Amino acid sequence: MTNLLSEAGIVLGATASSSEEAVAQCGALLVQLGAISQEYADAMWQREQIFPSAIGASFAIPHGTDESRKYVVNDQLVFLQLASPIDWAGEEVKCVLGIASKGDAHVDILGGIAELLEDESALKTFQESQSKAEILALIESAELP
Repeated sequence: MTNLLSEAGIVLGATASSSEEAVAQCGALLVQLGAISQEYADAMWQREQIFPSAIGASFAIPHGTDESRKYVVNDQLVFLQLASPIDWAGEEVKCVLGIASKGDAHVDILGGIAELLEDESALKTFQESQSKAEILALIESAELP
């Protein structure tokens, strides 16, 4: 999982009033980090309209469509810890993990994160930690590609 996430890609205490705003923030951060072009960021919201990415445990994992992978420069993750939970297609979400993936790496990422979320202490860290280094270490501890 080397270099998939950096402290520059972690925002603690982010504010978003909707899932659309949170997805836009993830996309903008991925663009800023040079991982994607704006077309992929736009496709993240398009995909969200097809199938919402809230996965339970206060998490959402937005990513682009299969067709938009051509706009990914390099695989990258970004993480938003929201100051207040938001409604995401009927689910309460406090943590948003944006994914940019050229291939199928996102499938392994989803599996690794799902395993982490089964651990109550890991979930609490994601939701409450004020340390980017702690969030980074936790994600790196998952068995990600």
